Amino acid sequence: MIAKKYSASLHVKALHTLHKRMPRNHPKYVMIKDEYYQKLNGEIGEEVVMKVFEQLKLPYKFYVFHNISLYAESLFQIDVLLITPYYAFVFEVKNIKGEIVFTDQQLTRTLETNKTDSYESPVLQLAEYEYQLNQIFKATGINLPIHGAVVFAFATSNIKVPPTNKTLLFRRGIKPYLRSIQTNSPILNEAKLDNLKEYLLKANIDFQPFPLTEHYEINPDSIRNGVECRNCGLVGMKKVIRNWYCPSCKATQRNAHEAALVDYFLVCKNTISNQECQKFLNLNNKHEATKILKSPLLIKTGQSRNSKYTIKEISIQRKKTAKGNQFTWESN
Repeated sequence: MIAKKYSASLHVKALHTLHKRMPRNHPKYVMIKDEYYQKLNGEIGEEVVMKVFEQLKLPYKFYVFHNISLYAESLFQIDVLLITPYYAFVFEVKNIKGEIVFTDQQLTRTLETNKTDSYESPVLQLAEYEYQLNQIFKATGINLPIHGAVVFAFATSNIKVPPTNKTLLFRRGIKPYLRSIQTNSPILNEAKLDNLKEYLLKANIDFQPFPLTEHYEINPDSIRNGVECRNCGLVGMKKVIRNWYCPSCKATQRNAHEAALVDYFLVCKNTISNQECQKFLNLNNKHEATKILKSPLLIKTGQSRNSKYTIKEISIQRKKTAKGNQFTWESN
């Protein structure tokens, strides 16, 4: 049973926004671009792996959690966690194309072009997550063995040298591997398993490094202002009566400013004033900003010139289109 279903990452959406709104000559542009695509590929891998768990059947009760962030000695995030009456299992998901070599400290990838990249060892990541999870289990009086595996989401990963001390699976091997695990007497009865599920859900701490300009030490003044056209992607729509107009593709969109406000809170600052709204949306005057800031998406604090606005909690959806990955959002 899925206890915490797959959901698109707000962090990936925020990186997409930052990458889109940074000038290409910015000294951190390449770093942000690389991190965005690395995180996006990881998320795509996690999505297809979670589809396997949605179809999983075992002869005993179990719960699956996607992207659960917990705190023991430090904050850690597990791609996929499985808990059963007999064991817990941590899955570290990778979506890395090319020839893969595991060493003690690193994973290296070589493409057909002979370009080589190095990554942090997922084996070391797993060891840390298993240790931290065990600390949580000890603190709650649970003596459940913890196993782990590195999972490659796609067959485009060619494993030349596998890890010597950790299970490696491709996503289609997950179900037969779990079915092959021998079980004896259950350590947790169903009630205790249910209690553990609820404990983990309540203990989950969503990773929210926002605004990203603060997280990455980027001057917010270097971020491109403007409202993005959903039709052609131009950042620079013009405010007209009751609408936004795109000078590039001639499209009109009534609420295009709402997505821009989400961008602002993810990237620039966690509050916005009337003056900051005018500047970021390229509005003509404070009256236009006042109308926009009355949005039900926002929460107002303060009065008159001291008014500040924050955004309500939102969730993100991502879909692949002919124009690339597109993110949509909704207020919770």
